[in-house]
Amino acid sequence: MAILVKTEITITKGFDTWKKMVESQTSKLEEMGISFLFAGTERDDPTKLHAAMRFDSLDVLKRFGADEKLTSERREAGVVIESGSFTLLSDDFMTNYPEPFMKALSEN
Repeated sequence: MAILVKTEITITKGFDTWKKMVESQTSKLEEMGISFLFAGTERDDPTKLHAAMRFDSLDVLKRFGADEKLTSERREAGVVIESGSFTLLSDDFMTNYPEPFMKALSEN
């Protein structure tokens, strides 16, 4: 069953640097079972990054947090790891994403 997570974390080198880091890790994230549904910074504070993420399981979320190489890459891109918060969301939600996305969520 997929886990949906809302995150907030501080970034110090700007959204573009963070985004390039994520893009460079796309294959690893896909292999781990992680995808971003949304990511963006606050309008009035570009150091506050908010994201909605999908993890294939709670175990994947734990492996994400424990991955030292990925943590190092994130730090290098200006992510203040210690500032991060993760909120697990319930299975009760609605979205306006296209049907294929909804099927993918319901299949896991």
